[in-house]
Amino acid sequence: MTNLQNRDPDKRLHTLDLARGVSVIVMVCVHTLWMYADHNVQADTLFGHIMHILGKGTASFLVAMGVSLALSRRRSVKAMLIRGVGLLLLGYSMNLLKFVVPITVFDTMPMAFIQAYGWQLPLSSGQLMYLTLTGDILQMAGLSLLIIGGFKLHCIHRNYVLALASIIAVGSGWLRTESASWDGGYIGELLVGYTYQVYFPVIPWISAILAGFYLGRYKVETHRSAAQLFSHGARLGLVALAFGIAALALDFQSQFGNFFHLSFGGISYLIGLNLCLLYVLNRFVTARFMQWAGYALVSYASRHVTSLYILQWVIICWGMGVVGYATLSAWHTALLMPVMLLLTLGIHYSGKVALSSVVARLPRRQKPPVPG
Repeated sequence: MTNLQNRDPDKRLHTLDLARGVSVIVMVCVHTLWMYADHNVQADTLFGHIMHILGKGTASFLVAMGVSLALSRRRSVKAMLIRGVGLLLLGYSMNLLKFVVPITVFDTMPMAFIQAYGWQLPLSSGQLMYLTLTGDILQMAGLSLLIIGGFKLHCIHRNYVLALASIIAVGSGWLRTESASWDGGYIGELLVGYTYQVYFPVIPWISAILAGFYLGRYKVETHRSAAQLFSHGARLGLVALAFGIAALALDFQSQFGNFFHLSFGGISYLIGLNLCLLYVLNRFVTARFMQWAGYALVSYASRHVTSLYILQWVIICWGMGVVGYATLSAWHTALLMPVMLLLTLGIHYSGKVALSSVVARLPRRQKPPVPG
């Protein structure tokens, strides 16, 4: 990196790049553990516990998404609706690639994975549809964009956005309990998530996006620097952290016992923790890290987070045809993590270069001559 000291630190929030890029790298390692490591390794070893703790960094993606959304020039209702629909299509396409293709086309999905659902081969069309409709973080992010754009949340005062995030977080546990008594169908699952067909329901996870959206708008509307943005975020984070810890102390199991379906204490704790960590990164780490050669890799991962997310899941799920499902020891899992990371980044970069080469060879439309 050259002339780093001459750059305007506020033109791009490098701390968000750092947090998002590192999270992508950790994410590949965590998903490798989830799908390949023996269940005893995941539940009964220090290695497994550490990786599961790191895997709870989902809120960092969502807070960063909210901030970036507020800073984006493409913030019109139309742009957000288009992006929301696009993320939904990508999410369901990913499910087809990671589940349906290895089951019906390659016939390589391990029986142990099928049996984890309580099923036997061959799968029925209903079971294949169940897998295709699995609710992942892409579906949640897509629906959240549809909600933010559809209700024009970018047009209301930013404090109301923060209030809405708080209300959703506070009411999430109650709403999930109440919704279990009525059949909201698949849409209800996507919104509230009372079963494991949907891992990331909109409620409460949209609270993290809205918290980031509030902070991004705070920066834009008050013309604050990056340092002031993250300082404000840390103050907000300390409040969220205090309420979250208090709720967890009262009843940890109901608040954080199910990571994917959190209640107020869990989501408040994660939002607060990540806002405080962003301040620490910005204050003590980012400037130094940008001078390290590895920053280019982290920045690349941050810029391509969605496509890397899809690719790593496809590679991991297809790889189960070779490695198996939940079969590896701690050492074998640890050794496989950098392999999966290199595969993901290598295939992604090679595909990007190849696509750029193809596009460069396409004939370009010539501008019509200006009449004299």
